[in-house]
Amino acid sequence: MRVLLVMPDYPKTYRYGPHTDITFPPLGLECIAAQVQDIAETKIIDNRLINLTRIKEEIEQFQPNYVGLSCTYSIQIYHVNSIAKIAKENGATTVVGGWHPSLLPHETLAFPWIDMVVRSEGDLTFRELIQKNGPIGVKGLSYRNNGSVIHNPDRELADLNQFPLPARNLRSQEANSRYKFFGLATDCIETSKGCPFKCTFCAIHNFYRHKYRYRSISHIMKELRQIRKKRRYIYIIDDNFVVNPKHVKGLCDAIIRERLNMFFMTNARVDMVTKRPDVFKRMAKAGFIFLLLGLESFSDKSLQNLNKQFRFQEIKDAIKILHNLGFIIQGNIILGANFDDTEQDLESTIEIAKFLDLDMPTFSLLTPYPKTELMEEVQEKDLLLTKDWRKFNWFTPTMKYQHLTSDQLQKYLDKAYAEVPFFKNPIPRFGRMLKTRGLPFFLSRVCNFPTLKATFSGFKKLVTHNSKTN
Repeated sequence: MRVLLVMPDYPKTYRYGPHTDITFPPLGLECIAAQVQDIAETKIIDNRLINLTRIKEEIEQFQPNYVGLSCTYSIQIYHVNSIAKIAKENGATTVVGGWHPSLLPHETLAFPWIDMVVRSEGDLTFRELIQKNGPIGVKGLSYRNNGSVIHNPDRELADLNQFPLPARNLRSQEANSRYKFFGLATDCIETSKGCPFKCTFCAIHNFYRHKYRYRSISHIMKELRQIRKKRRYIYIIDDNFVVNPKHVKGLCDAIIRERLNMFFMTNARVDMVTKRPDVFKRMAKAGFIFLLLGLESFSDKSLQNLNKQFRFQEIKDAIKILHNLGFIIQGNIILGANFDDTEQDLESTIEIAKFLDLDMPTFSLLTPYPKTELMEEVQEKDLLLTKDWRKFNWFTPTMKYQHLTSDQLQKYLDKAYAEVPFFKNPIPRFGRMLKTRGLPFFLSRVCNFPTLKATFSGFKKLVTHNSKTN
């Protein structure tokens, strides 16, 4: 039995230029591979690093029985179908998993070259499929059978501690060298799944059936020790890392106690910063240096409509707290977060963003993704402009507004990126972090040559990029 797992590429809109250099390892596929490499010859290829011609050659040479394709973003689905066509022409059974196909399995199976859809978590479902060499009775699987679509019953969400560590051994040396975050050689890890909150534009709570689970500290530490042998920069890709403050503080204590001396980056909610600054203080001590915050809007009315459960004042407070702790902050802002927004509202959002002390401000358009409360509202009110998933990229207008045209939305998105500096004055910003954390904090983490070299390279790229764009 031979299994090939493919991470498809997707159309990218580089608002800051491709030299921002953000490509994470295909962690989801590495988790799937870990489940089957003991029962099948398993290989992973990353279409973000090689073109379709190379993929075709790999499939022809490897002759896999099954080709598994990840489809995290809706915009990937057409590209997934193109790769599935190559696989089918070489006799493979094609299996697709990820956010989009899980939420729209019936629609996904309408694509001619896709045989099966793994719904929700694919780890145990895919293993059982390979063991049985067929879909009958495999929970969590949807498939075509004689022109009909069969949806097997859902699979129960599993205990995360029973899963083996990701199969990082399947990365090629060439691929591993190209996985970076803003130029820093970075690996990633997932410590929890799901989110207890219900933002209207997000489907995470539906994907994980309104459940939040986290791994034990010992299980996470085992993986961190493994990663540390090769990388010191880690991005924790959890949907919402700071949900359980006690667990986060316990993990930070374990990291500090073992003196892992690594740099960590992750995502967090604004209201968790303001409610539990003690957690972020412990995170700073453990080595967390970067946080992505979903700010979404500066209007309390819009924040309420998005079900964000915090206000603009909390955004300002959170930024101050995090900067006092020595964090670099990326904050994403949604333009057109309210259906009755006007040009003046967009203009005001951009002006506030200019004076808000964000290190890395980013902007997007409100986009109704499958199975979100927002999509239901948009369809009910007949406000959807298109069902072409290639346009669901956070940067292309997909909805009708009462006071804004699509051209106006695009105009203000371009204006935001043109006028709001990205990482303005990088040297003072890093200086603030150095002053807050202290020199020993950094020296203990960049004391080996590869980490020092990677850190200098990443810093140089940010400074060079800043000089070009500001």
